[in-house]
This record gives sequence, C-alpha cells and structure tokens, in this order.
Amino acid sequence: MTGEDSELTTQLTALGRTKAYVEAGKLLSEQEDDVVYKLVEDDLSTDTGTGALTLTLIKGSSALAESGHTLGSSVLGTVCSACVGQICEDSADPETQKWTTISDTLLQVLPQLGPRSIIDIAFRVLAELKTSGTLPTPLASFLPMLLDTLGTIGSVEITSEDVSAVAAEDDVRVTRTGSELKAYWIESACSYKWHAQASVRVCAVLRELVLTEAQVERVASRVQRQMECMELMELPAMVYQLLLLSRNGSKRNIVSGIFTFFDNMEKQLKDAHSDDERKRWRELGDIEGTIMLHISYGIKQDFELGDALIAFAKESSDSLSSFSFACLLSLARIHRFEDNVTVLLRTQLLRSMHDEDMREGMVWVRPYLLESGSDARELLHAVVERSSYGWDQVTQSLIQLCLNTMDYTARRTTYSPVACTQARQTCTRVLQTAFATHEFVRGEIIDQIMNRVVFQTESHMHFLDLLQMLVASDVDAVRPYSTKIIDALDSISVMSSRTLEGLVRAIAPLFLDDVQFRSSLILVLRKILFAHGVDERRVALSGLFVLISCAAQSLGSEAGQRQSNVRLAVLLEVLGLLRRCLTQQPEIRKAAYDQLSSLLDEPFARNNAALLSTLHGIFQTEFMKYRADRSHDSPINFQLCVSPTTHKVTMPVASFMQCFAKLTLALESSSTVGSSGSESPSSIWTDVCTRFSRAQMEDFELDANGDFALDSPSGVRNNNTARLVIGCIDAAIEYELCSTTDTNPALVVELFSKFQRFSDVLCTRCVDERKKRVIGGASELSHMTLPTVLNVLELVLSDPRRMDNPDHALNCAPHDHTWFVAHTSGVSLWAANTAFVRHLLEIALARVTECAGVCEEPTHRVLHLAYIAYSGALAVCARPLESGILDLPANLAKRSAKARSILYVAAETLVACTSVLQSRGKLDLLHVAVMRPQLMLFAPSDDPPKIDALLDAQYASALITGLRNTSEQMLAQKPVMAREATTVLTSLHAMCVQLSRTGNCCSNEGARAVIYKTMNETARWAFSLVGGELPGDANLLRNITTVLTSCQPFLQPETVFARPPLQLTFASVPVDVRMDDYELGTLSRLIGSICTASRLLTNIEADPNETDEDEPNLGIFTARTIPALVAVLAAWFKAELHQVDWASTQLRRMSTSELAERPENDVEDLVMSIQVERRVCGRIHALSQLLLQLLSTVMPTQAATDQVIRMFHDLHRTFAHLTRTKLQCVQVPITESYIDCLSLICSTLNTHAHSMIIDKYGALVGSADTENPKKKTKLTSGKSAGKSHVLRNSTLVSSLVYQMELTEKYVGMVAAKHKTPLAHYLKRSLARDFRIERDRLHDPLQDTEGNSLDDESADTTMLLLDSPPPDMLDD
Repeated sequence: MTGEDSELTTQLTALGRTKAYVEAGKLLSEQEDDVVYKLVEDDLSTDTGTGALTLTLIKGSSALAESGHTLGSSVLGTVCSACVGQICEDSADPETQKWTTISDTLLQVLPQLGPRSIIDIAFRVLAELKTSGTLPTPLASFLPMLLDTLGTIGSVEITSEDVSAVAAEDDVRVTRTGSELKAYWIESACSYKWHAQASVRVCAVLRELVLTEAQVERVASRVQRQMECMELMELPAMVYQLLLLSRNGSKRNIVSGIFTFFDNMEKQLKDAHSDDERKRWRELGDIEGTIMLHISYGIKQDFELGDALIAFAKESSDSLSSFSFACLLSLARIHRFEDNVTVLLRTQLLRSMHDEDMREGMVWVRPYLLESGSDARELLHAVVERSSYGWDQVTQSLIQLCLNTMDYTARRTTYSPVACTQARQTCTRVLQTAFATHEFVRGEIIDQIMNRVVFQTESHMHFLDLLQMLVASDVDAVRPYSTKIIDALDSISVMSSRTLEGLVRAIAPLFLDDVQFRSSLILVLRKILFAHGVDERRVALSGLFVLISCAAQSLGSEAGQRQSNVRLAVLLEVLGLLRRCLTQQPEIRKAAYDQLSSLLDEPFARNNAALLSTLHGIFQTEFMKYRADRSHDSPINFQLCVSPTTHKVTMPVASFMQCFAKLTLALESSSTVGSSGSESPSSIWTDVCTRFSRAQMEDFELDANGDFALDSPSGVRNNNTARLVIGCIDAAIEYELCSTTDTNPALVVELFSKFQRFSDVLCTRCVDERKKRVIGGASELSHMTLPTVLNVLELVLSDPRRMDNPDHALNCAPHDHTWFVAHTSGVSLWAANTAFVRHLLEIALARVTECAGVCEEPTHRVLHLAYIAYSGALAVCARPLESGILDLPANLAKRSAKARSILYVAAETLVACTSVLQSRGKLDLLHVAVMRPQLMLFAPSDDPPKIDALLDAQYASALITGLRNTSEQMLAQKPVMAREATTVLTSLHAMCVQLSRTGNCCSNEGARAVIYKTMNETARWAFSLVGGELPGDANLLRNITTVLTSCQPFLQPETVFARPPLQLTFASVPVDVRMDDYELGTLSRLIGSICTASRLLTNIEADPNETDEDEPNLGIFTARTIPALVAVLAAWFKAELHQVDWASTQLRRMSTSELAERPENDVEDLVMSIQVERRVCGRIHALSQLLLQLLSTVMPTQAATDQVIRMFHDLHRTFAHLTRTKLQCVQVPITESYIDCLSLICSTLNTHAHSMIIDKYGALVGSADTENPKKKTKLTSGKSAGKSHVLRNSTLVSSLVYQMELTEKYVGMVAAKHKTPLAHYLKRSLARDFRIERDRLHDPLQDTEGNSLDDESADTTMLLLDSPPPDMLDD
C-alpha cells in the first residue's frame, strides 16, 4: 500500500468513525475506480480485517447517491462491484461475520444501484459460477434480489465487453432488456457444470427467482440432472429445493422428475448382491424416507402439489414404483387427500390383479399384449419390508389402505372374484407383517378388527381370520391389547353364532393362557347363557362349545402337556358351565346335544379321558330318567318327553340319544367304562337297539293311519312323538354302524326298516294347514353326522382300486388292505340294500348342502365325500364296454319309479361337493382327492399337499375324462339316464372351468399340453353329443352347451397357448384371422342347427344352399329346448363381450405431444395398441357373424327372441365402448378391421334386427306358439298380463334403440377426429326404421273389454327417447 493509499484509508476510516458518510462519499468520487478496487481488496483480503473500511465505502457512496450527487450511483456501483469480486475470490470461510455483514449491506443498497452496475455484478457472479462451479455463500440472499432487479431493467445498450456472448458480434452494440439478460443468465447458469457440494446452494438461488413456466422447467431439468452425480446424503436437500421451486409452476413435471429419478435408482440397486450394494440400498431407503417427509411438508404448504402428485399417479398407475407408492401413502396422512389416495391405491391394487386374471383367461388376445407394469402386490410387500427402516411414516396409511381394501372386496364389486380374493389375501399378509414389525400400529389393528366384528360388517369374518392368524403367530404380541377384545365381548349378545364361533376360536390361545381374559370371557358367556332370549342363549352356547373344543384340543398338544393341570382345570370349568346349560329349555338342550355330538366326532375329543368321564356321568344319570321298564318294547318313555297339555317336546331325547351313542362309542374306543356297580354304556345300547328293532308303532302310541297334521293338537303330539321315535332309531342305527365291539349287520337292516317305515308314514301324513307336505324325505329326519356316513359309505361303496391294490395310498395302518377287504365283505348285507345306501347318500348330500349355506363342514370331509361318490358309484359307469351295456352292481342298477337312483344321488352329491369347494376356492383339490386320494387330504390340515404341476394336470384330466365317459355311458343306456347324465355334466362343467383357469396361468409346458389335449377333446365330445341321438331334455342340452362354451377357447391350435413373448414387434406376432374360426366353429355349427330347427318349427323352408350334409339330429331342437339353448348362448355371448370390453381398455391412451417427445424407435405401445385393436375388431366381427345367424331366423318362442335382441343390445354396447376408447387413443388409426365391424353391425345386423322387431310386434303374434294356440289365449286373456308383456317388450326395444343411437354418436365423433367419412357405413335413420305400428299390434285389452283403440290413436308412432331408459344409466 502506497503512502497516498494509506492516507486515504486513514481519512475514510476517520470519516466512518464519525459517521460522516456524505464526506466519505465525496472523497471517493474524487478517486479512480482502480483506487476503489484497491481499497476494497486490501480491506477484505486480510484474515484479521473486519471489513469496516468496506462498510464505510458502501455507506459513503450510498449517502452520496441519496444526496443527489451525479456520481453517487456510479461510485456505489464501483464499490459494490469491487465487494462482489472480492467475495467471489476470497470467501473461503462462509461463516465469518465479515462476509455476512457485507452481504446484508449490499442487499440494503441494491435499490440504489444503476442498471450498468447491476449487470456488471450479475455477470461477475455468473463468471464465478462458470469458473469454479459454485456460488459464494455470502451472496445467497443477495443474488436472487439482484437478478430479480435485473429483470425489471428496461432496454440497455451493451457490448460484448459488458456481457460476453450476449452481443451478436464482437464490438457491436446491441440493445437488450433486463428480462432478456436475466433469461440469458439463468440459461447460462443451467448450462454450466456445478460443483457437487455447491449444487444445493445454486439450486436455492435459482428457485428463489421469479421465473416463467419455461424457466422453471429448464431449472428443474438441470437440477434433476445434477442429482445423478450427487451423494445420497445430499439428495433430500435437492429434492426440497425442487419442491420449493414447484411453487413457481410446472408441478407435474417436477413431481414426475423426482419419481423417475428414484425409480431408476431403485432399479439399479434392487438386485443388490455385494455388501456395498446392500448397504447402499439400505441407505437409499433412509434417504427416501427423509424425502417423503419433505414431500409431505411441501404438500401441506401447497395443496396444488398434492393434486399434481395424484395426477401423476393416475397417469402412471401401471408403472408405479415402491417409492412413488410409499409417497402416495405418505400423502394419505393429510386429511384433504386421504380419500382420494386410498381409492386410487385400492383401485390400482384391484385392477392389477383383475387385469392379470383377465389376461390369463383370454387366449385370443393374450399374445398381442405387452407384459403388465408394476405388480401392486409386490409394491405392497416392498413397502412393508422397507417400512422397518426409513419408511415407518407410511405404515399407518398402509394399514388404512389394507383395511379399506378388505372392506371393499367383501362387497359386490365390478372386479372378478379371483382378484378380490387375491387382494384380500395380500392385505391380510401385509397386516400380519406390519403387526409383527411395528408395535405402534398393533393397537390400531386390534381396534379396527374388533370394531368390524362388533358391528358385524360384511367383511368381519375375514377380519376374524386375520385375528386368528395374529394370535396364532405371536400371542404375546396380542396380549397387551386383550382389554380391547374384552371390551368387545360385551357385544356378544348381538352377534351371530358364526361370528361368535370365529371370535372365540381366534382368541382361544388367550383364553387358555390369560387368567384375567379367561375370567372375563366366561363371565360374559355365563350372563348370556341365562339371558331372556333363546336366540342369545344359542349364540353363547356355540361360543361355549368352541372353548370346550379348544381346551380339549390343547391337552393333546405339547404345550398342553406341559401345562396339563392348568388346561385340565380350564376344561372342567367350562364343562361345569355346560352342565348348567343341559337343564335349560328344550331348544337350548337340543342345540347343546347337537353341538356336543359334532364335537365327539373329532379325534381329540374321543381321546380326552377327562371330557369323556365328565360327560359319561352326566348322560348316564340323564338317561336313567327316561329309560322305560324292560317289560315295555319301547326302551324310552316318550310320554315324559312330550308335554301332555301343550304337546310340545320337553326333552329332545332324539338328540340326546345320538349324543349318548357318540359318547358310548368314544368310551369303547378309549377302553373307558363307567364306575363299578353301574351298567356299562355298551350294554345299555345293546338293550336299546334290540328293543327298538322289535318295536312297532303301536308301542309308542302311534297309528300309521292316525292324524299327523300340524293344524290339530293330536296331530302335533303324534308328529312330535314320531319325530322323537325316528330320531332315537336313527341314533341306534348310528351306534350299530360305528360300534367296534360287536357289529350286527342284520340288526342294522332291521332298525333301518323300522326307520324307513316310520319315516314314510310321517312324510306322507304330516301336512300343514294348507294340506301340503312338510317333510321332503327321510334324510331330513336323520340326525346322523357326516363322519359316520363317510365311514359307512367308504365300505358299502368301496373303491375298486383300493380293493385290488394293496399298495393303495389309503391302505395304511390301522386300516390296511386286509382290514378294508374284511370289513367290506362284512357289510355286504348293507351294500345290497339299495334303500339303505341311498339313504346314506341322501344324508351326506343334505349335510354338504347345508355346508354351503349354514353349517361349516370341514373341507377334508367334503373331499372325502366327493371321492366316495365318484369312485364308489360314478366311476363304475366310466368303464367303456364293448357290448354297450353297463355291468353295474345290483344296488346301482336298481331303479325305482318313485325314489331316485343311487347313481343320481351320487351325481348330485358330487355336484354339491364341487359347489362347496368352488365357493371356498379349494376346487383345485377335488381331482387330486378323487384320482389320487391321500390320508392328508381326508384329515384336518391347514396346508394342502404340494403336487407337481404335470401330475396335477394329469389328475384333473383323468377326472374330466372319467366324468365324460360316465355321461356318455349313461346316455347310451336304454332307457336313457338323462337326469343322471345331466347332473354329471354339471360337475364336468365346473372342472372344465377350473382346468381352463389352471391351464391359462400354468408355466409348465408339459402340463399345458395335457390340459390343452383334454379340453380340446372335451369340446369336440360335447359337440358330438348334440349331433347324436339324445332325448329332448332342455336341462341336458343346456348342460352340454355349457360344457362346450367352457372348453371352446381350447379349439384353437395348440401353439396359441404358448406364453407371450416379453418384447413384441408388429411383424413378430401377426394378427391371425383364423383364430376365431378355429375357436367358434363348433358354436357356429350349433347355432346353424338351432336356426334350421327354428325355421322348421315356424314353417319356414330352409335355404337349400345352407343345408349341411352333416346336419345333426334336429329332433332334439324343439320349442322347449331352443329357448334354453339360446339362453346359454346369450350368457356365453355376454361373457365374451365382457372380455372384449376389457381388451379394449388395454389400448394405450397417448397424445400427439407425448409421442413427439419419444425417440423414433419407442413405438412399442403404439404398435401393441394397433394389434390389440385389430384383434378386438376381429373378435367382434366373429361374434357378430354368430349373431347374424340368429337375427336372420324367426325364433319359435318369445323368450328366445328376447334373448337374441338382448345379445344384439350387448353387442352394440361393446362396439360403442370400443369406439369411445378409440376417441382417447388418437394415434390408433381407423383400421380395415374396424370398418368391417362397423359395416356389419351398423348396417347388416341393424337391418335384420329391424325385421325381427317388426315380426315380434306384428306378425310374431300369429306365429308364436303355433303348436299350442290355447296357451296364447291364456297368456293374453288377462289385462295385467298383457299390459306387462307389452311394457317389457317396449323397454327392451327402447334400450336397444338408445344404445344404437349412442353407437352412431361415437362413430360420428371418431370420423370427425380422424377426418374419415364413416356415415355411409351406418344404417338409415333410426327414428324412421325402428318404429312400432300400433295398428299391427295385438291388443290384449281388446280380448277382455271388447273395445279397441280409436283410429286417431292408432297412428304410427315413433319410438324415440328423450332420456336413456333405466337399464342404460350405467353407460
């Protein structure tokens, strides 16, 4: 520093101390710019300098400018420029107070700077950014204000010396506005390379600027690129700056960029193998958790950001990642967005599973579809897995989503049942995992479960299953929240029996281990057991038996053996409560005996000595009260069981005897007898059975010709007495059937003859006040349980495979092959009694039928029954014989005119088992249980056996082949077993549907080949039946057609069923127009036969050119069978159109701008959409060709005509849906396939539909029901019947016309959008064509009132709609 500079510094310092800033400013104005720069540099470059001189320079120049001096602004600009330059060079320590003070002072004098000074300072900072890749920290608050001020400057003349690269050429003066300079500054800053550690600082400066929409997008794009080269720990700050930047606009692009960035990172680190990669994956989860908090906070400050996030999720719902999914869950914590986000994610979850289910089942379009996007199940599991570290803030929202989804799927939805079941199972697993991982959500989960149980919502049984899983997996985790369950126990009185049983079964481990919980539950049950209402007592009784079952079962487990004393005390306490129940009203005692009888069928109850000994004492004492003296033939004093005044049952002795028989059998098997000095239960039952076999109706004061009607006192008494007697005989039969000591087959036959005789009398003579029979059959009077029936049926309907093969899977200890052969021979007397075998089958059928509605028979018993019904009866008919005559056993061959044959009952039993298994989602076990039976399948087990896919397909194919052969052999017999074959075809259809679903989703090529061959053969076999000699049975033909429609997809070539490739091109998978011909050819021939028969029935000659040489037997197509067949075809047609509707939704909605931004070769989804659209149009065209045959034919009945018109209505709705979808996919052109469909539907089919409607309303009156004119008069003779007939037809046609108008509307919109003329493909004006001429209508009112319509009202009226009919509002 020279002497002059030193003196100047001294003067300025002195002026600063005295605050003479104006004098200091004047002194500075006399100096050169270099001197000023030198003063600032010397003052700020020293480490010990405080910047006091610089502050004096700034304030002096500012004061000079304020005083109005001409050089004040110029001096201030020089000082500020020197300060900024020095800050850019020497701001190594950003935390120093010196820099902060100077920056704040610069910010204060910023309004006094001139345009030149502002430009110089701004571009000095830009040069620093270009050179070092960073911005000085002290200028972080000053620079945004400087640049915003720069943008407000007017036109300024500058040269390249002022701002490099702004001028067009060197040394050429140009005029630029401040906004242009600011835009140039921003663009230059975004184009420079930023230092990684300074990225947040630069981003913070840029986001504080006032930016245009384009500038926001430019800055956001630059920041997102910068994130790729930053460390993980710095990413949350950058994301936060982006969120703040979104306040200036472009929220959608910013949100999309954030999610795209983290999606790519997850894809890179998802398949981590090394330790470093796994560590980085864990760190990424923590970072993403922090970013979720930033996003949530940003949305709370700006709700429009949340709207942008939801809009992004809706657009990319098929490609959501776990991070974006978790961010949406985090957004759901904000009340404003909770409902929208929950519905969005729930829809995504269900739609993902629904689309997967539809994709697997639609072979005709599956090869043309790209692989689906993100799997919602994987997203849920990923969120749960990562919620244990970093993502815990989304756990509560995840819980609410799962709860909401489980509630939603319990109701009837538009999604497939398979998708709803899968979604419910996924949510259950997620809740179970979250409960085990996060302690803070356990209380909420228990609360939500108990709330649904108390209010018994539609989903409460699913939540009880969840509660049972939670308790079974970790009872200690549930125990702290047992008070919540205890509070819910107060509502037991309003629960159903099924709900209470599920609740008690779920909390049984808590009941056994927790004394306080046990005391509370028993106290509640005790109060309800003695409540005023009988229904409440029944509910409490069902819960009590679940406790007994759990307590008895726990004694046989390892934990129960370690705590045997405690568990035994619990069992005895509950049994003491049961003892008190057995002294209540007859209804309660009957319910107790029935449930106790079912309990004694379980192995753990039969092996529990404490339970048996306690019950033995109770039943022994009770039996002695009602035992008759040995001098009477009746072993029971039934007079004590029926009230002499009210004639009501006071003692349900039938249920008591059945339970006593089960108890005696259990005592015999466990070698437990009564105490010494008392009669043994076995001897008691020997006496009871013998006396019942000798007794007659007169011994019970009953007369076969007496009064059993329910409208007289004597009839009520006789009816109740007969029911008790029959029930006791049934109990004696059950005891003899299951007795292990000394079985007497002849005694069983004698007892059954008594049972049969008494039941026939009661069933015949028991009528109500309207003289109608009350009892449908003897099986309704039997109390025999399903386990007993199964044990006997397994012997009387023995499996020949088990008899011939000692190594059969069921021939194992203790019931090995020797035992089975010996016992089968021992019951030959029972097997020869056709009525007895049929009675057992009818009892089993009744139990399984109840199982589908009220009772809950276990799945393993249903499988066991299905195995017996098929292998013991139906499989005998499956053996093809050269003679064509079945060599049936005597009991199977015998047929009665009144009673059903054993084969028919067995077929109905198999159908009932199939229905139950199908409702439980266990139908895939049926073919294994029937064709490859195992003890594991017929025993209680939670885990089904795992079978190889190829073996599973072979077993299913063998069962379908067996059912097919059985039906064919039944139809080949004389007389034809039409009813039996019809019932077998019902099971065959269910198996075909199940195997079709298995084949569609099976990845084993060998299994797929087996399935394809079986289904193809079944479809061809079903069609061959229609062309054969069949009886004209509507049900039989309906079932055959149903089997055909379920197998028709497998008529395509086997190559179609190959798995679709992962990547598709337009040339790799060409659209094969012959696929529909392969698949629908048999149905086309069937429809042709129906049309030919309809022409013959309506006296219309068939076209000789359409006559087929291989025309099937038309005698089976009658006015009775054709409507049934058309109804089946209409249901199949509607299901096919539903698939077409779904396929139409797979067209990708893409805009022109979106395609313009893509690379030239990124057109995969566009090509896919074009292929799918062509394939959908081909499918619609093929279905339209089938419908054309029906529309071209006059149906013989009104019902068949209605079905055809409804099919045409559904076709128009599907085509309108496809057209509406094309409006959203503007890049999908109008293909030739679409034009073919348009011409066929809107021109040809419309013409034929018009003719059919005219015939229906006019000439059809004279041609319908020509074979039975009296029937027509009867239908139209009534005023109300005729009026409803016309109204129904008018509604159907009006709905059709409205739908056709919608189709024309959408076609016109598509034509306008693509600028392609399509109007000439449409039929003429609907208003002119579809009109009803009233003078051609038959007036039903004329027949009854004798008057006709006036001529004025008989004018032609138009069928026009001002508003859609009610059944079209869903469109």
